[in-house]
Amino acid sequence: MAYSIRLTPPEPCGQKLNLWSQPDFMQAVAQLHNREAFHLQCFKGKQLVALLPVYERKLLSYRAVVNPSTSYYQGLNLWTADSSLAARKILDNLQAVRQIAAFMHERYKRINFNLTPETYDVRGFSWEKLKAKPLYTFVNDYTEANIALPDEKKRLTKAKQIGYRFAEELRLPEFMKLMRVLNDKKNIEMGISFSALEEFFFKLHSLGILHQYNLYLEDRIVSSNILLNDSNGNAFTVFRATENEALKNGASSLHTLMLIESLGNELTELDFCGANVPDVARFKTALGLKLKVFYQISL
Repeated sequence: MAYSIRLTPPEPCGQKLNLWSQPDFMQAVAQLHNREAFHLQCFKGKQLVALLPVYERKLLSYRAVVNPSTSYYQGLNLWTADSSLAARKILDNLQAVRQIAAFMHERYKRINFNLTPETYDVRGFSWEKLKAKPLYTFVNDYTEANIALPDEKKRLTKAKQIGYRFAEELRLPEFMKLMRVLNDKKNIEMGISFSALEEFFFKLHSLGILHQYNLYLEDRIVSSNILLNDSNGNAFTVFRATENEALKNGASSLHTLMLIESLGNELTELDFCGANVPDVARFKTALGLKLKVFYQISL
């Protein structure tokens, strides 16, 4: 049966989509970053078998696929018949990925995006001459227990004695203030304004996608975490900021621990979106989180 590719605006397609492919989310991201958003769909005959969310940027005489900072992954959706044998599913998925990769190689001069950890078979991209670079993230798998290193346990004990409290509450102006200080400290340039980012967060919250979890000292937020939730039992910590003094007192470690514990009845996995910066990776490792690989596709 012949395969075909369609590039359409993000819209419902009759299949369950991951968070990164949901039309409302993609349209909000595209508007924030001034990009064009598309669903790159692969059909086998008349059946939709794969869908990749794509953000396109036009540069002079060519097009590029880009990875907006507010969409950490571009999660590939793959569908096969439930009755298919395991070997048939692998072959069908591989063929669909090759079709997508070949289309992208022909259409785009530059490509850069991150697959989710669920897509670990990247041969279809490689065979069509795209690069697949392994990167890493830490996750909390709720089916396994975390065992923190001894020195991290001491930090947690110290933080617990200070009297911090934890709660979910949308207080975006305070989060943005913490984030400004963090970005100035690390010389981070986002390429978008803080006011536009705050408006984007409000929009995602109104859609039920975004939640803010905070650590307080009395009524002052000293650490704040922005989470994105999908409908598959997964959540992603895409933005995080902690006061410098609170950081020294172990607030970030305690915040992470309390966040994990508070979501235990809602999630199967919490993805901390990254393990590729040495200092951050050391911190997450010390908490006993699980390391996973994901792939960055580029041209």
